[in-house]
Amino acid sequence: GSDGRSYPSVCALRLRARHAPRAHPGHLHKARDGPCEFAPVVVLPPRSVHNVTGAQVYLSCEVRAVPTPVITWRKVTQSPEGTQVLEDLPGDHVNIGVQVRGGPSDHEATAWILINPLRKEDEGVYQCHSANAVGEAQSHGTVMVTGLSKHQVLRFPALGDRV
Repeated sequence: GSDGRSYPSVCALRLRARHAPRAHPGHLHKARDGPCEFAPVVVLPPRSVHNVTGAQVYLSCEVRAVPTPVITWRKVTQSPEGTQVLEDLPGDHVNIGVQVRGGPSDHEATAWILINPLRKEDEGVYQCHSANAVGEAQSHGTVMVTGLSKHQVLRFPALGDRV
């Protein structure tokens, strides 16, 4: 509609126009077909994860926008001078994979970053960055890594152990 809102049908738009306060004749009308454009909004941000070296971890990010956004992953690091550096992923990292798909709903996209095997140098902040012609948005998740020495053995409690 001319008010910048998307209506499920022309009938819904006409109904709204009929019941809205009248500024002037024809104040609310169909501006164009299709949903109104809007900048990306992070619907489901990546959550922070903690695991041991050698494990597999992933972060996911779900974004809604019209037109559908392009989502990229970046690792946030500090340069020796102390300024923030954004490294586009996967880059040359053979243990990092990135996947993006449409959905789960219309005008949404979901992106994952998979790190396998997890290394100590993979620890840090990961940014999910989304952009379309209207704007951009980003959200962050943190990967924390605990190193296991070759002499450490993970011990899980036996069924009879008291916790």
